[in-house]
Amino acid sequence: MQCALTVRSMVRSTDMFGNSNFLGFVLLRDAEWDQEAFFSRLKEKWDIEPKNLENKDDEKIFVFNAGDYLVSLAYYPTPVPNGEAEQNAVFNFLWPDAQQEVAKHTAQIVVSVCNGMSVMERAKTFVKVCDSCIDDNTIGIYTNGTVYAPAFYRQNADMLKADALPLLDFVWLGLANDDGKLRGYTMGMENFKKLEMEFLNYSGSPHEFLSFMLAIVSYIVEGDVILDDGETIGFSEDQKFKITLSDGIEFNDRKTLKIDCKL
Repeated sequence: MQCALTVRSMVRSTDMFGNSNFLGFVLLRDAEWDQEAFFSRLKEKWDIEPKNLENKDDEKIFVFNAGDYLVSLAYYPTPVPNGEAEQNAVFNFLWPDAQQEVAKHTAQIVVSVCNGMSVMERAKTFVKVCDSCIDDNTIGIYTNGTVYAPAFYRQNADMLKADALPLLDFVWLGLANDDGKLRGYTMGMENFKKLEMEFLNYSGSPHEFLSFMLAIVSYIVEGDVILDDGETIGFSEDQKFKITLSDGIEFNDRKTLKIDCKL
């Protein structure tokens, strides 16, 4: 899909979601964390030198500045409570054994990145910090409503080295089957002050569907675009998919933008 997306209506930016913080959980197999190795990877791979570094609670909590952004990491020698990570791991359709593997985690590192003026740079910093946490003891990265396999997360993070965006680390794309047709959804758009999206009535292959959703996510995130109720979107002047704002299907606590993919 090389063509630029076309939206038939006014495109604008917004502050409706406020100052979004990025939050994730690095799930660990054994209850141990090599902090020195983490800071070494952060420096050597991403050239991030922590400023104003503070550590609290016997080196279990670290807070520092990375450029304009405030980074915090908190190590807990306990699993994510109430089986939450395992329950959400099932949504990673790219990792068949996710739920069973995630159930083996015994500890976690809570990662948060906030402050700064640029949501995009905040997102990049978050990915770099999470990537730097990954080692042989890492089972998964719990963020965006699912658990990423470490190798998958790192593969996408490495795109930043080539000045490309790790969109699949920024936003998770979920898939569901709906009466023989595919339905998809995003998780993570709200971090970019956008509404989550749900894609309905797609009749192509799952691979084509993922490429289609990713192209729209790229258009919105990279261009800081807002889609509105009643607009249409497509890859040509002849392709017009209707956009509707309504109660979520996959989300029972919020409204989402529905993109009807029926031609």
